[in-house]
Amino acid sequence: MNSRQVRETVMAMLSAETGCEPDHLTDGRVHVVTRVPGRRSMPQHRAFNPHPGRIGAVTLGTGAVISVEQEDLEWAQRTFRNAGRDELFRDGLLAALIGRGRRLGLTVHGPYPRFTAPLSAITEPSHAPGYSIRVTDIESDLARNRTMIDRRLFPNSLFPEPGVSGRPTVLAAVAERNGDVVGVAGVSKDSEFMYQIGIDVLPEHRGNGLAPAMTAAAARAVFAAGALPYYGTSSSNVPSMRTALAAGLRPTWVEVLTRPA
Repeated sequence: MNSRQVRETVMAMLSAETGCEPDHLTDGRVHVVTRVPGRRSMPQHRAFNPHPGRIGAVTLGTGAVISVEQEDLEWAQRTFRNAGRDELFRDGLLAALIGRGRRLGLTVHGPYPRFTAPLSAITEPSHAPGYSIRVTDIESDLARNRTMIDRRLFPNSLFPEPGVSGRPTVLAAVAERNGDVVGVAGVSKDSEFMYQIGIDVLPEHRGNGLAPAMTAAAARAVFAAGALPYYGTSSSNVPSMRTALAAGLRPTWVEVLTRPA
């Protein structure tokens, strides 16, 4: 998958989820659109529940989309009428979005930066000696070694139960030392085309290069499975952003989600 195909895959996903046209994401303007019923069943749509919720906002940096339900359209058009891309997530407009969400019983999540890259950009980061990293079919691994991987220790990379969120953890890069699992980069199948990487490293083993090495190994495994890997974090989690960059992933889009409070 090259850079153009990565961008097209991401744009197809965001178009399916927001109801926008692909060029709305690239024309440099801020568009207000309404969600289109039935698009949730499209294979490009991620299986978040709900996603992006009643109100969502997304930008690739070259255009932006505010996605709302029909009953919120007038409010959104009025609120974002004169918005530019760079104002989208600043205090005033973000506060307006948060306020609207609260009145509707929603919590606003984000802005979240998301990272992707073509396979050719994925690096091979080194890690400290004494550790090994392997890629595994995580559910089969858990079935064989239930005492080795405690899901409670790795909440960002492994869901509590298989498929409970609608986004099953399908594979993982696992870091081990002396036979003990010390880090996991779990991969959830968010859609048919987009798999998300989540990282956990036990505190006493951080700083040894495990997170970038696991992320890169997981990303290559996702490409081998025929999908596009992506990595998400919060806008304040600078160490997590560094992990993504060290693995060769690049900032691709930013989104705000709303979910029931």
